[in-house]
Amino acid sequence: MAIVALLLMVVCSAQADTYNIKRTQTFKSGETLKCNFYFNWNFIWIKVGEASLTIRDTIYNGQKAKCMKLLSSTNKKADSFFRMRDTLMTVFTDDYKPIYYRKASVEGKKYRLRQVWYSYLDASRVKVAQYSRYNDEAPIYKEEVFDGPIYDMMSLLAYARTLDFTSLKKGTRLTFNVASGKKVEKQHLVYRGKKKTKSDDGHEYDCFRVSLITEEDGDEEEIVNFHVTDDRNHLPILLDLVLNFGSAKARLSHMSGVMYPVTAVVD
Repeated sequence: MAIVALLLMVVCSAQADTYNIKRTQTFKSGETLKCNFYFNWNFIWIKVGEASLTIRDTIYNGQKAKCMKLLSSTNKKADSFFRMRDTLMTVFTDDYKPIYYRKASVEGKKYRLRQVWYSYLDASRVKVAQYSRYNDEAPIYKEEVFDGPIYDMMSLLAYARTLDFTSLKKGTRLTFNVASGKKVEKQHLVYRGKKKTKSDDGHEYDCFRVSLITEEDGDEEEIVNFHVTDDRNHLPILLDLVLNFGSAKARLSHMSGVMYPVTAVVD
């Protein structure tokens, strides 16, 4: 799962924590979100599986941290023509600094494993160790040092949920360095404004809409468009995903263990 034109653009070259945007705590240990997963086949949306997102307190190398895990899998019917099993996990500190990232994916007959380890050398420099393996090919390992904050896809999602979207103008763009386990690339979060969004739990929600755009060699591509509730939880209600073989959606079907009352319900 390869998982996420502007009327007004505010382009920032500094890294995430230098934007000085107001942030807030939006989730706690014990939160569990479940989603239905859909593929688009010949312009028809078909339910092909389920996904779950959990956040739990953990201890990593003797340090208190939080672990956010995303599990997604196709159902038996979809397995007959395309089998997918993805596990994504990030471990991060209470101030959202990532410590470890892992993505293991089975897509058809392809198996990929990617891992990232973060070592904070001082207040600004981060050593990033990346490991990637594809099927039975020889693994690739490399280490690099970067200035400024660096994230992976999952820890960036956690960070994005803490942003105070009411302080952003439509079209605001935030730029990040993001490690995939294979390379580090520029990615951008673009605030798209507000939208009413239906979920699979029978409700409609007032949401903030944000795009994640990847950049490589100057070319940009939107990989996910996600909608989070306009309340203190910033719950992801809908993810529109661009995959190598088409498009997909993940719609919230159930929530438990959320931090605050859910006040963004429209109906």
